[in-house]
Amino acid sequence: MNHVLTTVHTSNPSTVHVTITPTSASTPTPTSAVQASLLHRIELRVALWLLMRSARRQEPELDHAEQHRRRRNSSERARREQDALRAWCAQCMHH
Repeated sequence: MNHVLTTVHTSNPSTVHVTITPTSASTPTPTSAVQASLLHRIELRVALWLLMRSARRQEPELDHAEQHRRRRNSSERARREQDALRAWCAQCMHH
């Protein structure tokens, strides 16, 4: 099943309306049902990815404090992940 992705931009830059409509109403045969289901899921994932990407691009500029908070959270998360990996590696070497 193919879909047409229609994006409507509104006057409010933080709002985007997206409509996904099927281009054909034909029912797939049992042999092609698995392929149609997989294709349908892939198309929906791509549509969702495009929607999220456009929403991120329309996000207003973050103020300095919010940018700093996000950078700090990101570095703290990376530090925790590195510490956990080091601990796991050290534990593996002792066994």
